Amino acid sequence: MITKTQTRSRERIQTKTTTPVRIVSATKATTVLTIVFDQPVILKGVPEYTTTVAGATVVSAELTSATTLAVTFSATIAAATKVTIPFEDPAIRSAVGGFVGDSTFPVT
Repeated sequence: MITKTQTRSRERIQTKTTTPVRIVSATKATTVLTIVFDQPVILKGVPEYTTTVAGATVVSAELTSATTLAVTFSATIAAATKVTIPFEDPAIRSAVGGFVGDSTFPVT
């Protein structure tokens, strides 16, 4: 019986390329900081973001849309001039696992 020759694949694994999440804008309103990202993100927990206002700590965070994050602080952040993002903060990730690529961003 004649059969077709079987070829085996090399079973290479294709890795996912993680693209960093970038901040498009950051705006403040009393105790809430609204951050817009350049791609959809996933929120797990509370990010450890800080601002230039001493004593203001993050109380809660929620996604208002797939690309917009609202972070509530314990004190008013009306005088804040920038937000600082810790290196590879696990609270905000992209769909393929990318972290926020910016370490600081100006707040308007």
